[in-house]
Amino acid sequence: MYKFLLVVFFSCFSGVTSFAQITLEGKVMDAANQSALSFVNIGIKKKNIGTSTLMDGTFSFQLSRLNENDTLTLSMVGYSELNLPIKSIVEAHQKVFLLNRKTVEFNPLIITANKLVEKKFGIKSAGTLTRFTDASLNQNDIFEIAQVIKLDTELSKITSLNFYINESRADSGTFRINFYGYNGKSPTERIIEKSIVQTKQIQAGWLTFDLTKYKIYLKGSFVVAIEFIPSQKRNAPIYYEIKLGGSAKSFVRTSSQGEWSVPPHHYRLFITALVSEKKNSKQQDNSDETESKPTTTLFSKAVNDSFSIFINLPKNYQKNRNKHYPVIYLLDANVYFDLVASAMNENNSNAIVVGIGYKNFMLMDSLRNRDYTFPKALPEDSFTCSGGAYHYLSFIRNELFSYINKTYRTDTNNLTLMGHSLGAYFTLFVLEQELTNNTNSFNHYVAASPSLHYCNNYIIKQFANQQTILISKNKTVYLTYGAKEDSEDGTGTKGIDNFNSFIQLLTSARFNSITVKKEIYPSFGHMETAVPTFTKWINGISRL
Repeated sequence: MYKFLLVVFFSCFSGVTSFAQITLEGKVMDAANQSALSFVNIGIKKKNIGTSTLMDGTFSFQLSRLNENDTLTLSMVGYSELNLPIKSIVEAHQKVFLLNRKTVEFNPLIITANKLVEKKFGIKSAGTLTRFTDASLNQNDIFEIAQVIKLDTELSKITSLNFYINESRADSGTFRINFYGYNGKSPTERIIEKSIVQTKQIQAGWLTFDLTKYKIYLKGSFVVAIEFIPSQKRNAPIYYEIKLGGSAKSFVRTSSQGEWSVPPHHYRLFITALVSEKKNSKQQDNSDETESKPTTTLFSKAVNDSFSIFINLPKNYQKNRNKHYPVIYLLDANVYFDLVASAMNENNSNAIVVGIGYKNFMLMDSLRNRDYTFPKALPEDSFTCSGGAYHYLSFIRNELFSYINKTYRTDTNNLTLMGHSLGAYFTLFVLEQELTNNTNSFNHYVAASPSLHYCNNYIIKQFANQQTILISKNKTVYLTYGAKEDSEDGTGTKGIDNFNSFIQLLTSARFNSITVKKEIYPSFGHMETAVPTFTKWINGISRL
């Protein structure tokens, strides 16, 4: 779990510190009337470095000397963006930053004669996980969660935004509501130039933001976002519910100018809008709440348990009856199947996706510990059950392969195994077993943020003990890691050191039959690496 605490601190230093850091501080004001501007987003775009101004317009934050040649961006709804070279700010000792108001052109509204009714759009059903929060402790910048909303082609008036809080907090929180365009992949520019900042008491249940007075009219697909504004005091985290599964498009970023990432979950968040009763009489947007049902359930003698199997076929599968397709075997299907299947369909990818899951997510968390690991976990890991990777691999090879190959037209010479975290650990475990036994069940291995530390770095030691490898077919391995993972769990550089050591080992001469590609996401934590890793593989960006 990621914990999020809203906090801003001030430094009494300026210029360059003895730790090769730069402290940027000052005040942001309206260029026309010199009034202080609260909650201005300040940072380096797509690097998740920054902060936001306080109520009095002041700000202060530190960044590495390595960022000296970057550009500082200051932005606020209703104002033109200000971009300044950091080096020039430091050299000029600039302390005052002026923003100019935008000239906003209002589009004429189309008034309909149809009767209007208020309907809900987004995720309204009960969440899967409770007491969840995305970001890290000691956050001194904004934190923003977002979701795609799909309306009809007629303008509709947005009347409220609703967000489910799981646990009450003694004090209040301040939030800003933003509306962005949507390009089919991620949020784009703001489309509503109105400052919507509201302070709410944090009470368990639906937190409702009344938007009626802002006269917001939108249509089609767009992104609505809730921005958590930092506080000067050290508050408790805000806990809320999330939903796993389904095809909803959700996003998160942990910095004012940061890069949007796609989490493996969706936010229990919806808007209400006044829509035409005639045109939308049957429209109640529930598509984002629909989760794929398993195609079948297989009982495994090897594991002595049943598994939910999810199947996604290429769009032209039924037309091309003589074609055999590559197969991607996806672990943790309860979480990732809908997201991966959606990406496959959007890109017309010619591969079959086989998702391997469990009866439900609540069972999944403990059962994946059982199935994805070997040897048994150390006592400090607190796993109730572990060490069953050999049995699980036997299920895949001897039982699942047989069912899939008999039921579907598969290219057995082009198989991918794909997993995240412990699922990525199992992916590497399978690779190590195939190298040891000179077998070729899979050709490609996609491992996002593998748990290399498991059982005192067991899997790294297994690869280190391998002798020169001679296999009949070359293999491809795609490994990714989030640069912020170590800071999340306070392990210093242990995780990234393990990752780099493993990459160095896997690219040594003894493994010359393996093609390795790695990627480190500079702005992402552990949970944020899975979706972009899987998507890039599907899109062919990382296919070697």
